[in-house]
Amino acid sequence: MPSTKSRQGCNRKDWYSLQQKGSLTLESAAVLPLYFLAMVMLISMMDIFRIQTILVSSMSQSAKELGMYAYSIDGESKSPVGAVTDAACIAYASAEVQKRLKGENLAGIVGRQAGVTLLGSHYRNGIVSIRANYLYKSPVALFPIFPVKIEAAACAQAWLGYNGDKYGSADNSYGEEMVYVTDYESVYHTSSDCTHIKLTAKRVAMQNAAQSRNEYGDKYYPCEKCMKGHEKDMFVYIADKGNRYHSDKSCGGLSRHVRLMKKSEADNRNLCSRCGQRKGD
Repeated sequence: MPSTKSRQGCNRKDWYSLQQKGSLTLESAAVLPLYFLAMVMLISMMDIFRIQTILVSSMSQSAKELGMYAYSIDGESKSPVGAVTDAACIAYASAEVQKRLKGENLAGIVGRQAGVTLLGSHYRNGIVSIRANYLYKSPVALFPIFPVKIEAAACAQAWLGYNGDKYGSADNSYGEEMVYVTDYESVYHTSSDCTHIKLTAKRVAMQNAAQSRNEYGDKYYPCEKCMKGHEKDMFVYIADKGNRYHSDKSCGGLSRHVRLMKKSEADNRNLCSRCGQRKGD
C-alpha cells in the first residue's frame, strides 16, 4: 500500500506540473503578440516623430524665406521666386523639402520622397502657409496594415514693409526698416544679396589657398575658429568673396545663419561696408 500511495503522489505532481506548463504556454501565446504590437507602435511613433521634425523644420525655414520674398511686388525688388503666390509657395517649399529629405530613411512613407505633397500650401492675407501631407505605413509591421494620412504645417507672416504712400510713410511709427544680421558678425546688412551673407565655398589645396587672392584682390588667411591644429591639412575651403581659408566646410566663417531684425534693435552694430557702398551708388 505505501508504494501505491507513493505512485499516486507522483502522478499528482506530474499532472500539476503539466498543467502549469500548459498555463505558461497559453500566457506566452497571449502576451507575445501584444508585446510585439506595442514594439511596432513604439518604433512607428518614433519614426513618425523623426519625419515630422525634418518636415516641419524645412517647411518653417521655407515659410520664413517666402515671407521675406513677399516684399518683392510689382517688380520693385529682386526675388528668386518672383511674386509670392500659391504656386510659388508650393514650388519653392517642395524644392526645399525634397532637398532636405534627400538621403533620409523614408521607408515608412508610401512612395518615399515622392509621396510627400505640398499642394495645400498657399499665401493669404499676408500669411505664408506651408502644408504637407503623406501616407505612412509602418515598415516594421508584422502583418499588412492600412496606411495612415499624416499632415504637417508651418506658417510665417510676410514682411511687407512700407513704401511711401502705398504702405505708409517713412515717418509712420508703425513702419520700420528691417535689416539682416548673422550670428558671428558685428555689422548689419541692408540687402539679402550682400556677398558677406551669401558665400560659395570650394575645396582647394592648402598651398594654393595661401597664395591665392579673392575677388577683391585680398589674400586668404587661416580662419581663427577652425584652423587651429589643422595647419598641416592638405586641403582647405575658401570662398571667392571671403578672406579666410577653413579646414571645416561647415565653419561659421563660411556658413551664415541670417535673420531679420528691426534696424532700431541693431543699434550696437555698424552698417556693412559693402551694403554702404551700394547705398552710396
